[in-house]
Amino acid sequence: MKAAIIGTGGIAHTHANAMRALGVELSLVVGHSMESAHRFAVEYGCPQFTDHLTAATLDEIDTVHICTPPESHFEQVTLCLNAGKHVLCEKPLSLSTSEALQLDALAEKTGSITAVDFNNRFYPSAGEMRRLASQMGPVLLVHGHYFQEFHMLPCAYSWRYTEPLRAASEIGSHFLDQLRFFTGQEVQSLSAVFLNTAPNRVLRDGMMYESGEGTPLTVKSEDAVAATLRLTGGGVVSCLLSEISPGRSNDLSLELVCPSGSVSWCSEKPYEVVTGNRGEGMTCRRNAFSGGFTDTFTDCFAAFYQAVQTGERDPRLATFRDGAVNAKLVDALAQSARSGGRWIDVQEDGV
Repeated sequence: MKAAIIGTGGIAHTHANAMRALGVELSLVVGHSMESAHRFAVEYGCPQFTDHLTAATLDEIDTVHICTPPESHFEQVTLCLNAGKHVLCEKPLSLSTSEALQLDALAEKTGSITAVDFNNRFYPSAGEMRRLASQMGPVLLVHGHYFQEFHMLPCAYSWRYTEPLRAASEIGSHFLDQLRFFTGQEVQSLSAVFLNTAPNRVLRDGMMYESGEGTPLTVKSEDAVAATLRLTGGGVVSCLLSEISPGRSNDLSLELVCPSGSVSWCSEKPYEVVTGNRGEGMTCRRNAFSGGFTDTFTDCFAAFYQAVQTGERDPRLATFRDGAVNAKLVDALAQSARSGGRWIDVQEDGV
């Protein structure tokens, strides 16, 4: 089985290393320039590289990993599916609900195996969290966050600042998918407020600063999000998303409160699930032999290739329909924030 990677950024390296661990043959790299494609191909021993994606370049390819910015996904995934390829796409599938739904419909029409890389589903502790929650009765309350520090100023300027959304789509897409994965429920409605700490910045030597010498730069996307959501089962969710939290590397945390107990999980403590029972305090369940962050990608890709080879899908593997629902939720966060936190009914058209 021959695979291609579209994109040569940081996440593409994660994909390439996981593919190598699985014994998947990387046969083609498509970069934004011939230089970047060649450099990536040499590093991973890939025989072919190019800076232009066409159906012809994919002729001998079976599977394609899309590792480019979200604005490129629709065109690239469409081309790959129409060429009869199986596709694993980085999240979010699209920032447009309409485009995401079109990709889901096209995948269904072509019969290709498709998936979105929501890797956090593949922590063994996340699976245990989901199992325990299902035994505790209906979800009454969820509170959680996703905190990172990488967009604290000064920080490097990148394509992320040219996208219309940032915290909502980058880390928010993971939170929303993990919420649906843990609860087994959909979001009924939501309200959100966005925070941009420094819309007016300066760019100097590839770095952004709040002030000082440099080229003036306006950043319209959000650094943080505060949101409240209501689930279809009636439960209420409190969510904070921040890319400007000092000391936080990759902290995705959720706690589910149910009639018979609570259960919580944190991505930075990948071996633990914590349960709470009335009058008994909190109990930490630890599996020291479960996998960590990089293992989630390898396990996700293994599930994808198993589906390609056998047609049997691991229930943890996110579908393009999951990607479309996620796109709608992220879009609803933006709609609410633009209207001053107005509640948005995201179930009204049944997506």
